[in-house]
Amino acid sequence: MPTSPGREVVRERDLYALLGVAPGASNDEIGAAFRARAKDLHPDRTSDPEANEDFKELSRAYVTLTRPRSRAAYDARRTSAPPSTPSTAEPPTPAPRRHEILSTPGRARGAIWGGIGCIVAGLAIAPVLVGLDSGPDTVGRDVTLWLVVAKLVICGAILVGFGWWRLVTLRGPRPAPTGR
Repeated sequence: MPTSPGREVVRERDLYALLGVAPGASNDEIGAAFRARAKDLHPDRTSDPEANEDFKELSRAYVTLTRPRSRAAYDARRTSAPPSTPSTAEPPTPAPRRHEILSTPGRARGAIWGGIGCIVAGLAIAPVLVGLDSGPDTVGRDVTLWLVVAKLVICGAILVGFGWWRLVTLRGPRPAPTGR
């Protein structure tokens, strides 16, 4: 692998070995191994600066191995064999990461519940505004408050709709019903 002048190639540590789990370990096994090791290395339990660095590395291993996409990328890097002859070509430019909005079902459900919360808040504020004293000197305040209510309800509905749509698209196509 080519290096820039003055830079060394640093070999990444095996994250599975760092956590003490097998490469096929489940997220639950990885979490249990992380918690067991983290108790001893946590900065609140020790003043050793080396233990603090080990804790950071352990945390990075946990985060990498519990996220499906980062774990797949790590496994691909881990299993790829290093080139037998050094290459003089520049390394390939990585493809830009695509950040999808509401990328998990949990986030989509969170958007739905957040939207419902906005709608409920807007509808709960409306009766309070009706009961407020109005006069010529409070027109600006009243208009502003009604705009807030309208924004809460409209944005809440948009958030619910988008969250629902994203949840459906994340689940994928449903199988066709079978005839009886």
